Amino acid sequence: MNAVIVPVYNEGYRSVKTIQKILKVNRDVKIIVVNDGSNDRSLEILKNNFAGNGRVVILNHIINLGKGAAMKTGALFAWKIGANAVIFIDADGQHNPKYLSMFIKALDKYPVVFGYRELNEKSPWIRKNGNKLAGLLVRILFNIKRKDLLCGFLGFRKEIYRKIRWKSCRYGIETEIATKVGRNKIPFFEIKIDTIYIDKYKGVTIFDAFNILLKIPFWYFEK
Repeated sequence: MNAVIVPVYNEGYRSVKTIQKILKVNRDVKIIVVNDGSNDRSLEILKNNFAGNGRVVILNHIINLGKGAAMKTGALFAWKIGANAVIFIDADGQHNPKYLSMFIKALDKYPVVFGYRELNEKSPWIRKNGNKLAGLLVRILFNIKRKDLLCGFLGFRKEIYRKIRWKSCRYGIETEIATKVGRNKIPFFEIKIDTIYIDKYKGVTIFDAFNILLKIPFWYFEK
C-alpha cells in the first residue's frame, strides 16, 4: 500500500482542493492529512469535507511544530497502518497530483523518488539562485546531483526511512533528505513536475534560504 501525506498549515480550502484531486487521480492510495497546528479554520474545514471518507485520515498537531515534524508524523502513521511507501504533496496546490501514478511506478524500482521543477526566469529569484548554490554545495559535499533541492513533491520506501530520517522541523527537510540519500549512496529517480507558484515568496524566505545553506556543512560533519 502507498500512502500520500499532505502536511497542512493554514491552507483551508486549498488543502481541500488538493485532497479532492488526489482522490480523483488515484483510487488506491491512503491519504494522511497532518494539520500542523493551524490557527485558522483549516482543521474544521478538513473534518467537514473528509471526516466520513474512509480513504482520508486526519491527524492533528495541537501546536505548530513545522513541516518536517508534520511529515514525520505522517510517515510514522503510514508505517503503522502498513504502508510500503509514502509520497509527500504540499497542501497549497503547488504540486499537481496527476504525477502520482508516475511516482508510484518509479517507487517500484527506486527507493527514493524526487520531483523537480524547471527553474527559469519566471521563478522567484531567491528560490532559483538559492537552489543553485545549495545544489552545488550538496554535490561537492555529498556527491549527489539534484535538479531541484527545494521541491517538496517526493517519496520513499519504508525500508530506507531510518537512513534518511531527518531532524529539520521547518524548512530544509528536502535538502536534508537529499544529503542523506547522497551520504548513504541510495539510488534515486527524478520526475519533472509542473512549475506552479501560488504566492511568489510563500514558504521559503531569504532568511530560510540562508539557514538552509548554513545547515549543509553541519549535515556534512554530522554523524
